[in-house]
Amino acid sequence: MLLFERLSEPSEVVRLLERHNFLAHYAIVVFGHSRFLGETLLQNTDLLPSFLRERNLDRSFSQEEFHESLARFRARSLESDVSLILARFKRREYVRIMLRDVLKIAPLAETTAEVSALADVLIEEALREADSQLQRRHGTPQHLDALGRLVDTPFAILALGKLGGNELNYSSDVDLMYIYGDGDEPPKTQVSNREYFIRLAQNTTEILSRVTVEGPVFRIDLRLRPQGGEGELAIRLSQALTYYAETAHDWERQALIKLKHSAGDAVLAREFIRAVQPHVYTEKVNFAAIKTALVAREKMQKRRQQGSVLAQPKETINVKIDRGGIRDIEFLVQCLQRVYGGAEPWLRSGGTLFSLQKLHDKGHISGKEFHDLTSAYEFLRHLEHRLQLREGRQTHRLPTSEADSRILQNAMEGYAPGEYRVGDLATMVRRRMGVVAEIYQRIIFQQQIRGRQQLHDTEFKLLSAQEPPTPDPSSQHMLEQLVGDAPALYEIANRPDLSPPTRRNVHRFLAAAFASSRRYAAVLRHQKEASRALALFEASEYLTEILVRHPEEIATLAGKEEAGPRLGPGYLFERCLKEPSSFGPSSLEGPLGPTDPVFAYLPDSPVPYGEKLALLRQHFRHRAFAVGARDVIELRDVYESFGDITLAAADAMGAAFSMAGAPQGLAVMALGRLGSGEFDLLSDADVLFVCEEEGDRIALTKCAEQMMHALSAYTREGMVFPVDARLRPRGGEGELLVTPLQLAAYFEHEAQPWEALMYTKLRFFAGSKALGVRATAQLKTLFERFAADARFTQAVREMRTKLEVAEAGKSFKSSPGGTYDIDFITSFLMVKHGVASKQGSLRDRLWRCVAAGLLDKNDAGTLDHAAELLRTAEHVSRLVVGRPGKWLPATEHGRQVTEKLTGKILSREFPDGLESELARTFERVRTIYEKVCKDAG
Repeated sequence: MLLFERLSEPSEVVRLLERHNFLAHYAIVVFGHSRFLGETLLQNTDLLPSFLRERNLDRSFSQEEFHESLARFRARSLESDVSLILARFKRREYVRIMLRDVLKIAPLAETTAEVSALADVLIEEALREADSQLQRRHGTPQHLDALGRLVDTPFAILALGKLGGNELNYSSDVDLMYIYGDGDEPPKTQVSNREYFIRLAQNTTEILSRVTVEGPVFRIDLRLRPQGGEGELAIRLSQALTYYAETAHDWERQALIKLKHSAGDAVLAREFIRAVQPHVYTEKVNFAAIKTALVAREKMQKRRQQGSVLAQPKETINVKIDRGGIRDIEFLVQCLQRVYGGAEPWLRSGGTLFSLQKLHDKGHISGKEFHDLTSAYEFLRHLEHRLQLREGRQTHRLPTSEADSRILQNAMEGYAPGEYRVGDLATMVRRRMGVVAEIYQRIIFQQQIRGRQQLHDTEFKLLSAQEPPTPDPSSQHMLEQLVGDAPALYEIANRPDLSPPTRRNVHRFLAAAFASSRRYAAVLRHQKEASRALALFEASEYLTEILVRHPEEIATLAGKEEAGPRLGPGYLFERCLKEPSSFGPSSLEGPLGPTDPVFAYLPDSPVPYGEKLALLRQHFRHRAFAVGARDVIELRDVYESFGDITLAAADAMGAAFSMAGAPQGLAVMALGRLGSGEFDLLSDADVLFVCEEEGDRIALTKCAEQMMHALSAYTREGMVFPVDARLRPRGGEGELLVTPLQLAAYFEHEAQPWEALMYTKLRFFAGSKALGVRATAQLKTLFERFAADARFTQAVREMRTKLEVAEAGKSFKSSPGGTYDIDFITSFLMVKHGVASKQGSLRDRLWRCVAAGLLDKNDAGTLDHAAELLRTAEHVSRLVVGRPGKWLPATEHGRQVTEKLTGKILSREFPDGLESELARTFERVRTIYEKVCKDAG
């Protein structure tokens, strides 16, 4: 009422309110919902007659109308500060938008779309002002086109996040990316295009983010640009596309789901958006994409408190990032879009509510899920708006005081569908978020496939992807502590010859060890092993992250970890070279159990199922760490490493099969790199489930799903590895389980040429061995069919070309001359000429082709040498950066480490650099590939 009394002081305002009482109601609504917009109304009383005269509360404004209104406002203003003009105009328009919102004239989607349209207009105006200033000083940036003509170089501002999805809040940060067109500027240009556009990006950002008496226009966040905070503010179109094709983290690509043109050249923006889509939505992404979504979720939010707020009623609820909040709904939608958007482009849209409708229309969520998620999202977003309008700042927590809680509860009247009042607001919020959390867990973690198993309540609690919480002791304090406790560790941490990355990782490891007495004691017991860990800290982000999160793994370095029995270097299936069958004469029935005693113990251990999942992940992580550590320290042959990690994967899958009940009449077959014995760190496992014709399909399907869940569900201990069953007949549209007779029919009538190549790697892994033998026996039909097909050679070449086009950019695998060429050569020759035993690594298969007289020995030696280089470089890159990648690391340090470690493992030097050596290798491989295809006709 104090604000209303201040409004009533000018006599002309009093007369206006007396003539039009409803304007007084509008003013009271503004003052009651927002202090900061109440002040705006007091300072801009001309807004009241505008509501009367123009009836502009009846509809939302378009961008064109905002442009016209801003032009009139600037023309009337005596202010010269552009930032102040834009900030003031925004607050004036917010009064009108807020009234339409709280009076329930505009639905949520219309409110956020109007706020977003206003933001685009303000960003466009800031860009126009900054560009005008630079052009007066430097002229228009230009470049030479393909015909040598001088043309203007375009520049565009792209919006991501809330603005990218047209869902901006009243107090959202605005995520932007600046790009400019390709082309070389003409000679003797005053400033290069790169310099011009970086300045333009800086000046535009400064106009938008500079604090004025009205506050900033927006808080601008540029960290979603290529290379994040380390990248240039403006980037060429071609460089941006290359980055997202070859270098970007998966979560960076996922951020592009919400991407749109905001200001500048629309044609350039559309070109970028169109070209980057294949890297965002791809049919190859299945539920493994969910893992990346969860990682992205934690990377993009601030460190949050461990545990569930919903379980702690004394603490206020964060409606955005707490379990079941706004972010859960948005990320759930993005996960489903990513999974299905590759095959269904119609699902590709930025807005959450619109996307929920599309997912429901396509049957990816049920009617009840659609209703619950939509109503919860609208309720929570309205609540978020009321929280932010109150003080004009970004907040998502419910108030702590009773008075503020009552005000907020009154503001939320009518926003619970079917109820006029929400009753107790905190209870209502918890109930809504609880419904969302249940749907989230059921869809993301496939909770329904657990069947009758009761998991521990904390099984699916999501922990931050950041480092474990630590007391954050200073480096000096840690060193002082180590002087008395661990002199050997002190010597290591204080060595003057440590490189900056190594020193940083050592201190991260020690800080993690200081987090608990148990961890610290484990590290103190293994001080000598820390010296061996220096090589890991220097070379491998993957191994460093494991040690930082789990310092007790330092004990693994105490001796040579034997990850499992190993066969000779490269020849993982020597027995296959001598025997017609890889299965041998042993008993054909019964599950193939794990050889690792820990994995063997797990299925029958007397612990809850949730703890079994945790132990499964912990021990596989231990095995994987042991493999990677030996690779870095001992410089092992890459095929030896593949053998060890394949055996670890086999043991883990055997344990998961037993945890699913080890059902009779089910066989688990491996394909891809798992089937060829070349499984790598951070690989996906391609599997095929085969069942007996007379088996209980429903029960066996549940067991197969539970096995996949045990391996790939993301828990507090992460996942074992993603399991992909899409290589089965008819892919994702086919049944999860297939019988030998169904395989035979499919192979005879429906299978494609590329499947003949793929199934050369089929290998029994777990379950009924007799059933596995029956399944592999059906391959004869497939191989003989295509061996006799005159079009087989051409079909294989066409498929290989499609892979090159689909995965554009440099790649160890798909580039012309990459490992796919070698793989295609060996698989094609063995199928075409009926080689009996087709299993084994690339090396095995190459020399099997030589033994059959199908491949020249010199050519095989060249291909063997190339495969070893490509496999080693790819494997080392995974160790260095901690994720699978198509090509060498993007950072200079990462490339140097990769080149150095690859050279040491292969006992080779690369005078012109590893990348040049890879290019020459591609040429040699492609030459042989073309020759083989030509000879085959």
